Amino acid sequence: MIRIKYLILAVILLGSSNYLKSQTLTQTVRGTVIDAESKQALEGVTVVISKYPQLADITESKGRFKISGVPVGRHEIRFSLLGYNNNTIGNIEITSGKEVVLNIELTEKVYETAAVEITATQQKNLPNNEMATLSVRNFNSEETNRYAGSRGDPSRMASTTAGVSSGNDSRNDIIVRGNSPIGVLWRLEGIDIPSPNHFSAQGATGGPVSILNNNLLANSDFYTGAWPADYGTKNAAVFDLKLRNGNNEKREFTGQIGVNGIELGAEGPFNKGYNGSYLINYRYSTLDAFTAMGISFGVSGSPRYQDISWKINLPTEKIGVFNFWGIGGLSDIIINDDKRKQGDWSYTETGTNLVYGSGMSAAGISNTHYYNAKTFGKLTLSSTYAIFKITVDTLSDNRDKFNTYNSRSSDYQHHAQYLINSKINNKNLIRFLTTYTILSIDYKTKFYSNDYRIFIDLMKAKRNTNLLQSSVSWQYKFSDRLILNNGIHFQQLFLNNNYAIEPRSGIKWQFKENQSLNIAYGLHNQIQPLINYFNETYIPKSNSYVQNNLNMGFTQSNHFVMSYDNFISRNFRLKLESYLQLLSKVPVNRGHPDYFSMLNQGNDIAGLAIIDTLVNKGLGKNYGIELTLEKIFSNNYYLLFTGSLFDSYFRGSNMIWHHTAFSGNYVGNLLGGYELPLQEGKHKLSFDFKATIAGGNRYTPVNIIASQQAQKVVYYDDMAFDKQYKIYHRLDAKIAYKINQKKIAQSFFISVENLMNTKNILREYYDPKLGKVKTEYQFGLFPYGGYRIEF
Repeated sequence: MIRIKYLILAVILLGSSNYLKSQTLTQTVRGTVIDAESKQALEGVTVVISKYPQLADITESKGRFKISGVPVGRHEIRFSLLGYNNNTIGNIEITSGKEVVLNIELTEKVYETAAVEITATQQKNLPNNEMATLSVRNFNSEETNRYAGSRGDPSRMASTTAGVSSGNDSRNDIIVRGNSPIGVLWRLEGIDIPSPNHFSAQGATGGPVSILNNNLLANSDFYTGAWPADYGTKNAAVFDLKLRNGNNEKREFTGQIGVNGIELGAEGPFNKGYNGSYLINYRYSTLDAFTAMGISFGVSGSPRYQDISWKINLPTEKIGVFNFWGIGGLSDIIINDDKRKQGDWSYTETGTNLVYGSGMSAAGISNTHYYNAKTFGKLTLSSTYAIFKITVDTLSDNRDKFNTYNSRSSDYQHHAQYLINSKINNKNLIRFLTTYTILSIDYKTKFYSNDYRIFIDLMKAKRNTNLLQSSVSWQYKFSDRLILNNGIHFQQLFLNNNYAIEPRSGIKWQFKENQSLNIAYGLHNQIQPLINYFNETYIPKSNSYVQNNLNMGFTQSNHFVMSYDNFISRNFRLKLESYLQLLSKVPVNRGHPDYFSMLNQGNDIAGLAIIDTLVNKGLGKNYGIELTLEKIFSNNYYLLFTGSLFDSYFRGSNMIWHHTAFSGNYVGNLLGGYELPLQEGKHKLSFDFKATIAGGNRYTPVNIIASQQAQKVVYYDDMAFDKQYKIYHRLDAKIAYKINQKKIAQSFFISVENLMNTKNILREYYDPKLGKVKTEYQFGLFPYGGYRIEF
């Protein structure tokens, strides 16, 4: 085998007539190649740099390869092995500051016919999860850094996906196909986690700044519908994120400063000759500098936050691979009434001070072990934590403070998960996954009642409950071009013993070399945000409380999706996707008929509304069509257009159908960028832009006369979310310059969001002290810059 390896390598080297000049800046490209289903290392894979075929290697017994002397710049790398479909990875950026470490998967052919070539364009769109059929996008950290307006935030980058929008420039909440952002599931290293965002609200899934550090993320999947049976508890979308391993041969460092703060990162091996590695990154930020420059974030306070992320990878010879990982972040802000400025957003009423803080953490340990060449298991133990603290003081006319609202709530979750994955043969793949979760909550929220002249509890609960999730998934390949994915997901919430059995099914048919038709169905049941179960209603006669929401069931959503993929050429892709989502068992108001529906929660910048006496009798429906046209990066430029036409409806307890709060009707994005190589490719100047147009946010008009009489906001209930603000449109631009030097790479960038300073309406709200409706706007012109060094 060794002789054959070096014979093939010698032929590759002799077949090339162009040799690289010694003065060219170069870097090492290395990594591992494994079987896509069994995750076993593959020996004998030929690895070739397409532009320089003399730069090549063949994987050894542990699937490892290493190619030194690769010139800096963007490259395409080909992987081939007899009996497997060839794979081409394109647009890999090689810099002088960091080695490129790749983890490549090859798919075994069903029949020994001509190889199915997976082009760079196709590879870019392949998900990590083999059971995924459609409505999934795989993204990497390089894209997140490149796109204008993304701020290195995976959520903001995901908003460029067809069918996805963001209703608020100041936050990264994701609205997918007209669903509420609270229906988004975050998963990290296989474990469900709380919202990984600074200044998040309880029960929400977004926030102004992501805790996730883009420097640590590996390729990750984002699902917008009909996802595999591995995922449960949510019905809008899934973010399945992975952390990369650190460099296990060389110590490397990263420094960065920008809108997200000051960052320092380090990675490297523990010992020479051992394949274990560590990876850690810390970030601290205060936005005082932007405030001093007159740049508004919608508030007059100065947000402060910090976070840390890490991963330790420890392979062993006999008992598998151990991984230790974690993320955590803290954030706080103080908003004083006497420092409010015109145009500030109203998180609280006029004449109040607000102190807000939040934090989250997630950490785990996993062990991946192999039973045989076809089957592996993975045990994961993890814990997550989220805390929210809010204090509101009302100011008298002489500015004396009186406390009127207090909240300190925390969620703990402890997970034990086991996965078994077995590649029975080249046609059959089966996977079992079970997760048992202990949910611990401690909710304390109270407000001062002017009616009763006492503090009344909205929530006062401290208890434990459990959640069980199990799934089985099966993939059958009729051929390399016809694949069936089936699965069943089960979940049970022991708080009220509600459970759901959810079938999932999809079929992928590649009816031509470059075209495929895919169909999928999924039943998805969403657990309500836990705070909604523990709302307390005050009974003044007995001076007692009652909890009426403990028996709420799951919101049920049936996803029907069809897609057509056409890889028009090596670098162009066209994708059409249509969907129908039918929702039932939606919590609505049982106390009296009105338009309240849980489907509209998550559209308020102040967080979720806590409503008493809910019952699962509401309905909803979402439908639409989406278009993606992409020219992947080649010939120094890329283009991406995504567009969606959609509608979203709900029915409350008043039995009247209305648009949901997230029914924007349409959204379109056009992104592009060009790189200008300089000094023989050692340096580069890049230009990127993003243009967005979308239907304005929906709203329910305020009945001003009734509000003035009641001294609180009163809406026209019969017009719930029937009105819509004017068209939202925005242009973002970015200029960056990268310098490659010996063993060091530096980059500078300037980004301008909302380049045209468009005044997009965020919302209108009623101020009872002023007795009128005020308008709040999205971000205006927002310039910022950054610097990054790798060595």
